Amino acid sequence: MQIDNSNILVLGANGQVGRELAKRADNFNINVKALSRLELDITKSEDVASVLQRIGPKILINAAAYTAVDDAESQSEIAFNVNRDAVETLAKNCAKFSIPLIHLSTDYVFDGKKSGAYLEDDPVCPIGVYGRSKEAGEAHLRDIIDEHMIIRTSWVYSAHGNNFLRTMLRLATERDELNIVEDQKGVPTFAGDIADALLSIVQRLTLGKHEKVWGTFHYTAKNPTTWRGFADEIFNQIRNYDMAVPVVNGIPSSQYPTPASRPLNSVLNCDKIERVFDVPRRSWREGMLEVIDQLLKDEQQ
Repeated sequence: MQIDNSNILVLGANGQVGRELAKRADNFNINVKALSRLELDITKSEDVASVLQRIGPKILINAAAYTAVDDAESQSEIAFNVNRDAVETLAKNCAKFSIPLIHLSTDYVFDGKKSGAYLEDDPVCPIGVYGRSKEAGEAHLRDIIDEHMIIRTSWVYSAHGNNFLRTMLRLATERDELNIVEDQKGVPTFAGDIADALLSIVQRLTLGKHEKVWGTFHYTAKNPTTWRGFADEIFNQIRNYDMAVPVVNGIPSSQYPTPASRPLNSVLNCDKIERVFDVPRRSWREGMLEVIDQLLKDEQQ
């Protein structure tokens, strides 16, 4: 099957990855139509069917999700409605109209107890509502539509939205000292890099080089770190902008209780996606520098 790249539909236009997909599509000569939640309620099957018929996309990228990890513990119905039921709806409609579906998922489908990096076929064992809802969505997708890709990623950040990097920049102006968890390991991943990987895959499918290469893949930046390590690098960089930085104390997760438990190990093995699609991957520090530069230059102008 050869995919025409003249009409790619992206859901989650206002999210971190959705925004970057729309922003970067021209770099890959791909024409993207991006829809926000206000433009399409993906929980309503009739609305989804109507939009797919009207737009007629050759491929659908679902970057829409309920991602408020802690809130999900008390709002499980909403989390499952968006992350499980809506994915089922998208999968059924994509299968009906023969539209391949690329779906973003998360490291939270794992419990974090493995010592090494997680492979795509490692047993899933989510430890919170968010992870369980995302894993359930993955399961529906696999059962319903053959032509699908599940792309798991981790610790997403960008110049917009709610994320760790933006929180650290704000706290740097408010606090003299911070306690940051240092026993959770993962890979911060710039949403722009995720977008580039997805668009690279779509481009390759367009060229017909990877017919029927479907399934589950992992994609993150390179070089694992901890939340404390991520914070240290952020603060080291903003010194270049003559900003004061707080003292950072590393603490265990037990000293920073949250409604939802986090996996202690969120490192994903990305060998498969590199081998199959030769996607671009770089150190998380490179993406971090790009985002900080964008945010702080904007503030100084």
